[in-house]
Amino acid sequence: MTSHLSELRPDHDAIVVGGGPAGAAAATWLARRERRVLVVERQRFPRFHIGESLIPETNRWLDAIGVRERIAAAGFPVKRGAIIVAPDGEHERYAFFGDAEGVARPETFEVPRDRFDEILLDHAAACGAEVLQECRAKGVELFENGARLRIEDAAGGERTVSCRFLVDASGRDGFLAKRLKLRTVDPELRQVGLHAWYEGVVPPPADRAGDIRVVAIDGEGWAWLIPLGGGITSVGAVVSRERHAGLPAGEPERCLDLLLGSVPALPPLLAEATRVTPVRIDADYSYTTQAYCGGRWLVAGDAGSFLDPIFSTGVLLALASGVQAAEAVDGALAAAEEPAAVRRLLAAYDREQRRKYRYFRRFVTGYYRPEFRDLLVATGGPFGVPRAVATALAGNSRPSLATRLRMAAFFSFVRLQRLLPIAPRLHGPAAERRLTAPEQPAGVPGAGAARAS
Repeated sequence: MTSHLSELRPDHDAIVVGGGPAGAAAATWLARRERRVLVVERQRFPRFHIGESLIPETNRWLDAIGVRERIAAAGFPVKRGAIIVAPDGEHERYAFFGDAEGVARPETFEVPRDRFDEILLDHAAACGAEVLQECRAKGVELFENGARLRIEDAAGGERTVSCRFLVDASGRDGFLAKRLKLRTVDPELRQVGLHAWYEGVVPPPADRAGDIRVVAIDGEGWAWLIPLGGGITSVGAVVSRERHAGLPAGEPERCLDLLLGSVPALPPLLAEATRVTPVRIDADYSYTTQAYCGGRWLVAGDAGSFLDPIFSTGVLLALASGVQAAEAVDGALAAAEEPAAVRRLLAAYDREQRRKYRYFRRFVTGYYRPEFRDLLVATGGPFGVPRAVATALAGNSRPSLATRLRMAAFFSFVRLQRLLPIAPRLHGPAAERRLTAPEQPAGVPGAGAARAS
């Protein structure tokens, strides 16, 4: 990356590859600051995408790009907390986001991502971003002072566009991250997720009608039930690659039925349920990147890193990184004649993305240990620990010192739980022996009969 673009003015101040939450947020922020920004999105919106459950800190970033009121008016189910359930179905804890520190609005939403993402991308266009859908990024050249991108439209026509800064927000496709060999799979979180939409799932209590239910699958997994409105519930299970390898190969519907049917808490909720979409499979949920930026490029959202979705951080991290990437680009454009200032802005962006990944990863990896799950389900607790945990679950990654100390206390109790049962042991081998499971799980009654969607 030693040569320069032509002395002619590049076509755009920034090109964003990908129109999902990270890309739409970055494009909106830049367009609202009158930057010339182009979004290149390979699909036509609306399109299906997993990851429907938001957390309250998301509101901060929706406000930042001026779209929260449109999201609130869309009629999505309102989510105020998370119901965390032990495998037996008899023990659960309600994490109420109103208890969290530093969360201005505890209410958030459960969102079908096709509609949610379409609203965000339409908003970017309304704010002045040029948006090309069904347009694929085919190749890239990086220079000291910008980038040149080769793109192909739906009819197969190709052209070249140039920019001062390139933002890769292409999600798991990792357009730039993969070309630069930046991606690293998280060795501790090599999971497989299976999921579909259902009708007829027993809903949560009326006062928690829009809340996610997270049910532990003992050993090494968990299941989710997310009410999406209109009688539809997103249902999925996440397990280790090893457990998934022991399920019927090539039969995703049967695999999901077996997983859901193996957890005593779930069959009563799914007895009358009917699957209304195909079962989809995602593997290796968690990865990070060796660098979030360099020269005149940045990676944002899932293009850079992604964490196991147990605590619904995906959309939050995508929106936050999209806005923060745009802030870095906007500042760098203003400081274009000061290379040292540009480097400082990009380095600060890189540090912030790494910090957030580490912060939430500690909770994600913790959840896969039985002692962590025991303490998470346990009600009450000394020193304000429950409020500290609710703060993390709500997405606040910069809590006060007092809350950070309470979180440290929580992790100390988790370590103690491993040695001494300070809370009931509801997860792990001892709990599994107490559960009465069928010898050959037949799956979830009623869930095996899929209806064409």
